Amino acid sequence: MSRDWFVLILVVLFSLSTSGCMSEQEKFYYSLDDGDKETNSEQTADVLFTLTLEEKGGFEMDLSELMIIITHDANTYHCSTSDTEGDCSVLQASGADNSSWELGETLHVAENGVNICSHNCILSFTISGPEGSEVVGPTILNSS
Repeated sequence: MSRDWFVLILVVLFSLSTSGCMSEQEKFYYSLDDGDKETNSEQTADVLFTLTLEEKGGFEMDLSELMIIITHDANTYHCSTSDTEGDCSVLQASGADNSSWELGETLHVAENGVNICSHNCILSFTISGPEGSEVVGPTILNSS
């Protein structure tokens, strides 16, 4: 009987000491749309694409932790949630909280003073979020 108690105590101690180590990774799922088809131009403020945070992950994301990097023709463009920084801007079209990307909310990714895509372009990009999280969705777009 005493051996059973000893094993039980070891199991409880182990589970308490590793409770924070075995947590599930936060995942954010988004969908992508080339919403404004046939609008890319020589201008430097075109909306390149839109991103919608899907409810599948169940988490909102702090916009300050969102990072989008676009690659086109071997050039790299860094997007910013501030319209005064970056080669492209991440703009909120709706949502109740201006500091977070809410479930179901659509963000517009637009040129910010740099002509990233003039006409028909294949854009590849990476999207990352909070440290240790995974952001899941398409990473290439044929933008028109």
